[in-house]
Amino acid sequence: MRPYMGVVKFSAPTLCGRTATIGYVNRRNPVELLREHVHYALGMVVTAFARMRWSTKGKKGPRMFAAASFCAATLFFSTAYAQDAGNARDAGNAEAVDGNTAAVDLVANRVNDSLSREMFATFNLFIYVDKAESGPYAQRMFVFEKSGEKLAPLYDWPVSTGREGLERDAHGHLQSTITPVGYYELDPKRLYEEHGSSQWNEEMPYAMFFDWKPNGHDTGLAIHGAAGDEADALGTRASAGCVRLSVENAHTLFSLVRDEFRGSAPRIAYLDGANNVSSEGFLLHDENGQLKLRDGYSALVVVDDFVGDSRVSSLF
Repeated sequence: MRPYMGVVKFSAPTLCGRTATIGYVNRRNPVELLREHVHYALGMVVTAFARMRWSTKGKKGPRMFAAASFCAATLFFSTAYAQDAGNARDAGNAEAVDGNTAAVDLVANRVNDSLSREMFATFNLFIYVDKAESGPYAQRMFVFEKSGEKLAPLYDWPVSTGREGLERDAHGHLQSTITPVGYYELDPKRLYEEHGSSQWNEEMPYAMFFDWKPNGHDTGLAIHGAAGDEADALGTRASAGCVRLSVENAHTLFSLVRDEFRGSAPRIAYLDGANNVSSEGFLLHDENGQLKLRDGYSALVVVDDFVGDSRVSSLF
């Protein structure tokens, strides 16, 4: 079951900050509800016993009415309290969902604003990763599915991206632990339910590698699961450059991509730049100006560095 059912529309202006939500003003504490319904129920019970006391011997009508009143009081107390307490819990849940919706709306607008019409038209799943060290959405992944001209949010998970430095790998070689900002496709030939990194001596369950070739070599960067101490570090910059998820969430995303988004996909143009090779989000075209398509996955990974307060992102 996917946790989000809403659809984000883009007719409204782009959000410029965290959207505030008004809490459920009528929500009441269950203890207050208990006291209120005890008060009502006691009133009905007292009335019932009074009718029983006033009834005369041998007259069953008043006694039966009193007994019915007593039962009604008990039923009223139990059902009314349960209903109102349930409403209070639902209201709390609604407030939490509203707060989360505000975050999702902002991220959805950022994704939408960063995409060309061509990119939006040719991809169907958008995996947004905020690699920022701090900020409102730092170290989180948001997954959106295209629905017509809208984005439907599917998942919101904590992640770990790269430690953003230079470190010695398991063999003593100096390696970058940066997660580069940009747009990435997933390599259709490198999706593995079970995988391990010999370079860093770590397990990589449900690995989906980026289809990116810095300096002409397949990148070792991937989205994959993390367990043990690595799972405990989710929400912080803790990887060697990959995007880590919990094993359960990595499995969910892996299955979603593999089972539902296989098909024709465009090719992203990766351009040489000052920082080695990075993606600027351009798509490859043939000599006639037509998109170059291939069999792959219509999923686009968007890695951002959104610090929040300054509203500055490397994508814009």
